Amino acid sequence: MEWTPDAEAYLKKVPFFVRKKVKREVEKYLQERGKNRVTLEDLLEAKKALLSKMSEAEKGYEVSGCFGFDSCPNALTDSSHLLSSLEKILEEEKLTQFLISKVGPKLKAHHKFKVGLSECPNACSQIHICDFALHGVVKISVNPKACSFCGSCVEACEEGAIELTEFGPMIKEELCVGCGHCIKVCPESALNEEFKGYKVYLGGKLGRHPRLATFLGYFQAEEIPKLFYKILELYKKYNQKGERLGAIIEKLGWDKFIKELK
Repeated sequence: MEWTPDAEAYLKKVPFFVRKKVKREVEKYLQERGKNRVTLEDLLEAKKALLSKMSEAEKGYEVSGCFGFDSCPNALTDSSHLLSSLEKILEEEKLTQFLISKVGPKLKAHHKFKVGLSECPNACSQIHICDFALHGVVKISVNPKACSFCGSCVEACEEGAIELTEFGPMIKEELCVGCGHCIKVCPESALNEEFKGYKVYLGGKLGRHPRLATFLGYFQAEEIPKLFYKILELYKKYNQKGERLGAIIEKLGWDKFIKELK
């Protein structure tokens, strides 16, 4: 579909991670109205209509992943199946019907329970504003006897989290983000995966009272569904008016929330 220069210039102002989706939705909206060319006037018309549509929600939840699903070289995990299982749990738990019982038949986008995932520590920022977020990560173990002292790991680490000592590489845990790049460049297998899985974050949201998600802990893929059920159980137990999980956590306090979760 042809775009005029001023329409393309306006589109470039849209954040890159949603730009393709916005373009696709605008073209779909205009094609349904018999148009095959996007002018700035058309784009602004579509924007207004689509924003109005976006304010309403057909479902009470949203599940999204990052670009890692498209064979991103930085991806540490392969989570498409896991996200599908979490979406199935949301359906089984009838979350849409639950929220309708709390807020009425017209759900708004800000009522949605949002699940997000980043396959690597580069971490699309969206996970930090989700109710339940997964963040792919590895933990590194060191085999100093295998180290040839080549220094490749030190050069590769963008965080400065590796120090090469007389005993071999030492990982500074407080700086390591768990990207695993050092493992890929080590020629002697002195660095290995001790753990591969996810950091889990809870309670992120935007809106009038924004809140960044709180780190819960490290979990392997097979542990996630059971944890997710527990989170939803607490969410339903304390939800009075369609609040987001972050608001419930703040109302209870993190310590009490974690005590009930365990």
